[in-house]
Amino acid sequence: MRLSDIGSIIGGRVYGNSEFVVRNVLPPEEALESDMTFLFDPLYKTNAGTVVSREEILGKSGIVVKDVKEAMFVLLKALAKAETEFGISTRSVVEAGAEISESCTIEPFTVIRKNVRIGSGTYIGAQCYIDEGVVVGANCRIHPNATIYRHTQIGDFVVVESNTVIGKEGFGYIKREKYERMRHIGGVIIGDFVEIGSGTTIDRGTIGNTVVGEGTKIDNQVHIAHNVRIGRNCIIMGQSGIAGSSKIGNNVILCGQVGISDHVEIADDVIVYAKSGVFKSLRKGAKYSGTPAREHSAVLKALARLYGEKKNEQS
Repeated sequence: MRLSDIGSIIGGRVYGNSEFVVRNVLPPEEALESDMTFLFDPLYKTNAGTVVSREEILGKSGIVVKDVKEAMFVLLKALAKAETEFGISTRSVVEAGAEISESCTIEPFTVIRKNVRIGSGTYIGAQCYIDEGVVVGANCRIHPNATIYRHTQIGDFVVVESNTVIGKEGFGYIKREKYERMRHIGGVIIGDFVEIGSGTTIDRGTIGNTVVGEGTKIDNQVHIAHNVRIGRNCIIMGQSGIAGSSKIGNNVILCGQVGISDHVEIADDVIVYAKSGVFKSLRKGAKYSGTPAREHSAVLKALARLYGEKKNEQS
């Protein structure tokens, strides 16, 4: 692709050789003379022949933009458009009563059970299992080896990555003479524009539903237990776990390996930093860290006192 074509895509100002042909887009440390890179720091030295940055780079051709990250987003989205052939593989199993809209893709060895409904433009990869009565909206991408159990409703433009399980029974038992499983008859509701990473598990409600709100993004290897309710536009990072019946507000960020206890309520706009343990409800708009989680400013002050005292003892 020519530099001038890329400039048109990302809406930037081209300088230098506008006919430069970009072989590949690579990180600054890997790019060579025939490649393009994005420079968030204009002072960073790179061998790339062309760069996208906030200012012109001496000795190179490139594109000047106001926001480098936004330019990267726009270009990568254009380059990564899926090239999928529509159609249902003859090596898949589609039971009678399943309703699959036109322009869907069902890859080999996938099982679609009866009374499933799949919206237009949706892709379902190889070896997926879609249980009875599941509803999948339009323009979704369910990647290979995902399993979606009954009583699950998935909105439009949802992404489910490989090896993820949605709608299994939760970890609930009653102790009689021995532990016996509490049967779960609820479901899972996934809102529009949700993305769910690989190896993530979302349990169905015991009664009622587990809910993930519109626009929320969930990383790999996250566990969301039965009857959890997650709001809109949240970010939940890898290896986090949310125990049963907890409520997460809108625009919440849970960093890596955060643990949320059961029946906890986290208000809107909260940030919980990595490896924190949350055992009680958190107030709106605050930042928390540590185990048990406390307001991050208080944790930083406590650490400063702790390490300050140790320094004084050594002196």
